[in-house]
Amino acid sequence: MLFLLVWLCGWTLGGVMAMYNLLSRPFQPFLAIWLCAWLAGEGFALASLGWMSTGAEILRLAGSDLEVSYRMLGFTRSKLYRGTAISDLSAGVAPVFTRNGRYGQMSLPFFGGNKTGSVKFIYGAQTIYLAAGLDEAEGQFIVERLSKRLPVTAGVRKS
Repeated sequence: MLFLLVWLCGWTLGGVMAMYNLLSRPFQPFLAIWLCAWLAGEGFALASLGWMSTGAEILRLAGSDLEVSYRMLGFTRSKLYRGTAISDLSAGVAPVFTRNGRYGQMSLPFFGGNKTGSVKFIYGAQTIYLAAGLDEAEGQFIVERLSKRLPVTAGVRKS
């Protein structure tokens, strides 16, 4: 988090200087395109800092359904998973590397980008990951608690 804060200061200064050059000199197409990429990087870094400092993932059982909420900077995003449509509920940490040896996708769960977690299940044609940042034992504890209230169709599986 500290590294990201320091990096963001330099990145912001670079963007401000580029904007100044774009507005005070003749139009430069490359600089305009670079500023678009700069803006995307600035947004991603700010969202990452927001998630690191105020982000929270909340799992709640509503009857036999699972509600997953993500809170960040006072905003909440929730999704309800029907308990009868959940299958293969299991614990285990997703690998950091993909098959071709590259890093997996960076996760910002608030924006729907969660591709890692110590709890996972099948929901329709998707694999849903929850509890990123927890180890396998903590994931197993969550799975045990969820399995007591989810329908039998959730099919808790030992990993």
